[in-house]
Amino acid sequence: MRLLLLLLPILLLSENITNDNNTSQEESFLLEIEYGKMLYKNPRGISCSKCHGKEGKGGQKIAKYYDKYSNPKLLKGINITGYSFQELKASLENKFRDENNHRVRHKIMPIYYLTDQEVKAIYTYLKSVKE
Repeated sequence: MRLLLLLLPILLLSENITNDNNTSQEESFLLEIEYGKMLYKNPRGISCSKCHGKEGKGGQKIAKYYDKYSNPKLLKGINITGYSFQELKASLENKFRDENNHRVRHKIMPIYYLTDQEVKAIYTYLKSVKE
């Protein structure tokens, strides 16, 4: 009986939340753009901003290396704000394809195991900072 009395306010609160203004349980307190920004900063691994910059516009120094002639080279992150949803998803899965539909493996891009919803949130965030 005590357990029921303790759970009753929680049950009533959840009922009010799910039925208030015809909202569903699938709705979140976070906007998709906020969720995307959060994932961009910490997508279960190395932050996207480490290579692609704070807003996905690239230019971040990733590594300095030397070519076979001992010339110094800089590897920099690229601008990803212009990617389509499919291009972003393919990049995160390391399945990016060029204009001739040939698979182009990103040699240092980590593979992120994100859901389509998570990729969509990051995509929405990147579109917002592009404008």
